[in-house]
Amino acid sequence: MPDGSMTAAAYPEKLLDRLPPRILGGLSAEQKAAIANAAGEWKANSHRVNIRFSLPLPGSRWYFTMLGGPERRAPARRKSERAHNPIRTAWNIGFIFLAAFLCYGTAVGVLLFSSSVLAF
Repeated sequence: MPDGSMTAAAYPEKLLDRLPPRILGGLSAEQKAAIANAAGEWKANSHRVNIRFSLPLPGSRWYFTMLGGPERRAPARRKSERAHNPIRTAWNIGFIFLAAFLCYGTAVGVLLFSSSVLAF
């Protein structure tokens, strides 16, 4: 796909394409079909909230993703993922402070502007 997005139907083929040739060559047709079938169970639109955007910054691009929906992961998986992806990291805390500063700063600016404290 030109935009880099991936549909659920294309996901199994992309997964198999990412395997090293020596591994892919050693798989039987039945094994490839089983992998494609298991990967095909992934649903591209399984999140009720799915916000994705990228932001060009000087020297690089950053992407942001916010997903939300009913929790379907088992407790063991949640615990494992939390251990591998902790919330309290310097980057996460910095992002939260920056986002709060921008939101509150915008709100204060709008209030000051609309209450005629600041004039054109």
